[in-house]
Amino acid sequence: MLHAQALGNRDSLISQADNTAVNLLINGGLEDGYYWPEGSPTGWVRDAYNPQAVFTWDNTQAHTGSRSMKITGPVPSDARWIQTVNVQPETIYVLSGWVKTENVSHTDSLVDAGANLCLYGTWTRTPGLFGTNGWTFVTLLFNSGPDTQITVGARLGYWSGGSSGTVWFDDLQLREFTSDGPHPQWKILVLIYGRTDFTYTDSQAVEHRLVASMTDLEIGQAASAATKFVTEDIPALTSGNMVPLLTVRYRSHPLTQLDPFGDGWWPSPAITAADRDLAFDAVIVVWDPRCVDQATGNYRWIGGGAAGLTPPMGTGQTYSALIIESAVYYGHRNVFKHEWGHSILFFYDAAGTSPRPTVTNHAYAGQYIHWPTGEPYVWVDETDLVLIPNSIYHNESGFTHDYYSGTTATPDQPARRLGITPLAWATGGPVSKPGFSQPPTPEQQLQSVRDMVSELVTRGALNHGRGTALQAKVDSAAHALSNNEKKAAANILKAFINQVQALVKTGRLGVMDAQYLMGGASKVVSQIAAE
Repeated sequence: MLHAQALGNRDSLISQADNTAVNLLINGGLEDGYYWPEGSPTGWVRDAYNPQAVFTWDNTQAHTGSRSMKITGPVPSDARWIQTVNVQPETIYVLSGWVKTENVSHTDSLVDAGANLCLYGTWTRTPGLFGTNGWTFVTLLFNSGPDTQITVGARLGYWSGGSSGTVWFDDLQLREFTSDGPHPQWKILVLIYGRTDFTYTDSQAVEHRLVASMTDLEIGQAASAATKFVTEDIPALTSGNMVPLLTVRYRSHPLTQLDPFGDGWWPSPAITAADRDLAFDAVIVVWDPRCVDQATGNYRWIGGGAAGLTPPMGTGQTYSALIIESAVYYGHRNVFKHEWGHSILFFYDAAGTSPRPTVTNHAYAGQYIHWPTGEPYVWVDETDLVLIPNSIYHNESGFTHDYYSGTTATPDQPARRLGITPLAWATGGPVSKPGFSQPPTPEQQLQSVRDMVSELVTRGALNHGRGTALQAKVDSAAHALSNNEKKAAANILKAFINQVQALVKTGRLGVMDAQYLMGGASKVVSQIAAE
């Protein structure tokens, strides 16, 4: 089975200038072909669900050179140029190319794929392009799994979702992915909920209000422990393959809802959805389960028996929740290490970019050894005061370090490297992806700002009316740019920045969210000034 991550244009992309691996596609530049009887690019085959789709080896549009592949769908269709390629099994590849669209339609069907690059015969594809777009670089990162042959598609529409319109493809590449260059930095958000104010009804239909509150000192200690984990432990645990970026946010509102777990409750991803900024790869929640029943005055610990919990989140934003005691009073950061370890193992397993089988960090003595020495682990927890070389939580040589660094093995296969290898770290996280040499265009950056505003409205950080007003300014700036009115576009964006600042001053928008918006707009202003 193929495992893939589709990398969109908004954040960052695989390098189109990466020439360290051979392009496996025949005629990826579309310059070679046969002119008779209808014109066909060498190596590519037409394939369509709807016979009304028109395929053209086009000499009027090209990203580079003089030719491209074109598909015109007068009615919604699933049409594709395809090419079959030999690959190595269990190997990470990146499929990339340039796509131009004209009036590509959305669909109400099951799959709204638009114009895309895909692995034909699977559901794996790049995010769709819709409407009218200039040449846009798209990429798809995937693991070949057990396959030794794959079929690449340059496609308009998809199974269970046809699209109409026109699309051109050019400069297509399929390369083995390498870990050269700096690895993407995971963006980690720590949310500290200082208060819990939770009401539930028991089996006797009696309502209970449970209230807990951290002290200011505890909040500071939790932030300090999380900061040390992210800034000191993760780089040490990953052997420097990951140097993340940290943001700590303090939630002034209490946790008023919790989901059941064991004999207690916890703040699940659904509970904290409104506060989980989608611009981050990972979220770590610290909360207080040390409650007092307001009716009886009795103490209730409601943590459900868990110091921390981490659910699988597929290839989406990772999530862990820790109780305040494990963050502050245990005398070590092992719960941080263990729970975030769960999250990265879940993520890279779902993405298919780490070796199989995935490592489990609910391990037992003797299950794993150090790769490649074959050394077993000392099955004792270290603390900040008692450091134990080769302990399962030791940063330098223990099991936790080794599966974070991809230097874990099983006794029966001591030469087979498991865990999160440098190559896996190089593929990036849910949001942070490998960088590319060409920065986004001002138009792409403006779309990113518009998307940010939409996200803020969606999660309730900005009301609909103010969000609409901000988006109107972004749209006006985009319109000015399209007419080559660069000075007008810059002035509109400066007014946008002033409007965002005003929302912060009146308490209608958070400082961190405002920084994202103003930073994006400022980048466009700088790009315009440099042109």
